[in-house]
Amino acid sequence: MSISRRQFSGLTVAAAASVALSSVPALAGSKRKGSLSGRKGYAVQGTVKVKKEGGRTKVVFADDYLFDPSKNPPDIKIGFGNGETYAKGSKIHEKLRVKQGAATFEVPSNIDTDQYSELYIYCERFTVILAVAPLS
Repeated sequence: MSISRRQFSGLTVAAAASVALSSVPALAGSKRKGSLSGRKGYAVQGTVKVKKEGGRTKVVFADDYLFDPSKNPPDIKIGFGNGETYAKGSKIHEKLRVKQGAATFEVPSNIDTDQYSELYIYCERFTVILAVAPLS
């Protein structure tokens, strides 16, 4: 049995499209989560999730989130990194104002959260990590 170049081209394009489409659903609704723990004398706790849905990525703090009420650092941010090292350019907003309870933050589209194994709450002005949540 032999096939023409045209038939072969059609099969190649169809196979490539099939492979591309089959991988999209796995990424479309992915979710990783972790538990925050404080650093540098900060009492921080709570569950965080990094959710990907509909082409958007969000960081979700659960109801059990609590940032140390006795402390008020000047420049709190959320960002990502690996090995307790913040990755420059991974901050997701200008200032974290929520210190307790559920909250959701949209991650800018230029940040690929899959590159990072940890979520951080940190003070940008003093470059200090205040809390870490390993993500899995």
